[in-house]
Amino acid sequence: MNQTAPVQGAGTSLSSGIGYGPLPSGFIAGRIAPRVVFSGGIYIETGYGSSFSNVTCLDGVAVDTDGNIIPGGDCTNNEPQDLNVTFFVGEFASGFSFKAHEKFWLGVALRLPFSKQVADLYQNVGAALGGAQYGRVKNDLGGVGHPTFRFGFQIKAHEKLDIGLMYRMAGKIKLTGTTETEILPDLTLQSEADWFIPHAFALGISSQITAKTLLAFDFRMQFHGADKSGNQNQTVVASNDGVVLSTIVVPFGWENTWSVKLGVEHRFIDLFAIRGGANIAESATSALWAQYFTPPPGLSGNITLGFGFYWNDRNNPEIKDKYMLDLAGAFAFTTGTLGDPPTEPQQIPGTDPSDPNNFVTVCSAEQVVRTGCPGDYKVFTYWASVSFTLQY
Repeated sequence: MNQTAPVQGAGTSLSSGIGYGPLPSGFIAGRIAPRVVFSGGIYIETGYGSSFSNVTCLDGVAVDTDGNIIPGGDCTNNEPQDLNVTFFVGEFASGFSFKAHEKFWLGVALRLPFSKQVADLYQNVGAALGGAQYGRVKNDLGGVGHPTFRFGFQIKAHEKLDIGLMYRMAGKIKLTGTTETEILPDLTLQSEADWFIPHAFALGISSQITAKTLLAFDFRMQFHGADKSGNQNQTVVASNDGVVLSTIVVPFGWENTWSVKLGVEHRFIDLFAIRGGANIAESATSALWAQYFTPPPGLSGNITLGFGFYWNDRNNPEIKDKYMLDLAGAFAFTTGTLGDPPTEPQQIPGTDPSDPNNFVTVCSAEQVVRTGCPGDYKVFTYWASVSFTLQY
């Protein structure tokens, strides 16, 4: 993945460079009754993050050796800083499908979400205390959420047409861990925060238009903008021996988002198939609260190409495609350009509008993490996938 953002001030452009990271997953399924299949899996649901190295002009401001802002100073004299953020949400899931009729299947899964959030940043930590002072901050948070459910059904509307519908319940993960900051150099603070997994639903349609060709369509909605179960902000509470020392509200202001996917598979021979697909989606990130590390606002696209290889076992000819090897590659991109933000203070998403402390000027020294700064925001992601399936 390669991310670009105006990290060094409004209108600038800085690239993170290519970063690498694995996204492993595993699944198992078995028929436990003539009409019932039980399954389980572990997988990554979502994630974001990036790294910017040798940043000498963070936010476009000059600072002295103590991190105090020098008005009108030359920021090229700043000490270079590295910025790193990694965040992901995964799930353990187990469920079953029930064949209620020859043309109707029901499914339900119990999901146990988990998350990890690690940040090593140089930022305006003084803004959390009503001032302006830059220093390093390290957060290491993680946790497991409460179990929730996912429901679905599939209808065989025609011998060549299947229709499916899925609904995912919202969930919450309590993150706990530590915070270290240069403002309090001798303390490792205990920190906690919440992360919400929003309601979502998806509609899928597939058509086996010929014996060798399959077409598929998928539409999905995720309600990140919901008041109580969306991602409006993240409140990080840091304490020492039970005494709260700071409460930082990180604005997200994410919005409801949608995606449309199209796919095709053509199986030339029993041994080999080729697949292609495309995806267009609207980013959940809003313009006012776009950060350097989160996905950019605007539309995103994805193009993928894959190959499937199938083998049968001569000793068990009744099991078709016992061994399946899938290879795929994909290119995804999200780009957006932001103009000048409003000059009047904006309400921090998800906070009480009657409290004047819940208003902040976007892209200013009032923010710990600056948001909505003008410039180009881009993410280019390159995927390579290998999966192997064994049927008994």
